[in-house]
Amino acid sequence: MLRWLPQMLIVAGLFPMPFGLAAISPELEQSIKRYVAKHPMTGGLQTEIEFLDPAANLQTCPEKIYIALQPGTRLWGRTNLELRCNKLAWTYNLAIKVVIMGDYVVANRYLPFGAKLDKGDLSVVRGDLSEQPDDVLRNPKEAYGRMLTRAVQMGTKIGLNDLKEVSVINTGEPVRLTIKGPGFEVTSDGVAQNAGMLGDTVRVKLYDGQVISGKVLGQGVVEVRTQ
Repeated sequence: MLRWLPQMLIVAGLFPMPFGLAAISPELEQSIKRYVAKHPMTGGLQTEIEFLDPAANLQTCPEKIYIALQPGTRLWGRTNLELRCNKLAWTYNLAIKVVIMGDYVVANRYLPFGAKLDKGDLSVVRGDLSEQPDDVLRNPKEAYGRMLTRAVQMGTKIGLNDLKEVSVINTGEPVRLTIKGPGFEVTSDGVAQNAGMLGDTVRVKLYDGQVISGKVLGQGVVEVRTQ
């Protein structure tokens, strides 16, 4: 009796009737590659697809198979695509690896903690961005003039979290203070009472002893705006 149970369940509709099975066709493979290459998440970068389930067998579909990315899924590295046949109401989760080829920044030599980065410190290499940290720099210009928050060895990738802005005003340095208001502008000289980076607020002591707070505009330049 038990050996007939699977057939009885199929007849009863508890298991779907099997349709013809087929491997991923060359046409579907090309459609998947086009879908990945044109997806906004890949940003027009060079992509390569590795099919992680070479023995995948799909039910035949009498119409176009739709390709979709599951909500909350990233189209980088190992992921799944949803293949869907609306005519026969089946779906298949296809395991793939998306290789994203692109440039990223590495140290050109050993760089100590606190080094202020310049052109000779960095190189650009090409590789799989899906294997790199999310904050890895793609353009060395993003690092120029910034300071390392850790020491790095030659060839080490540089990320945004490895950098901080360099103070353009240091405590005790002379600064030029510009005070602007409706219809007037006055300049004066003073001494910085604290360090600051671009956009920071610093206190400046004028030569008459008055202390004024202003916004750092550049190297040794502070601006105060009044109503």
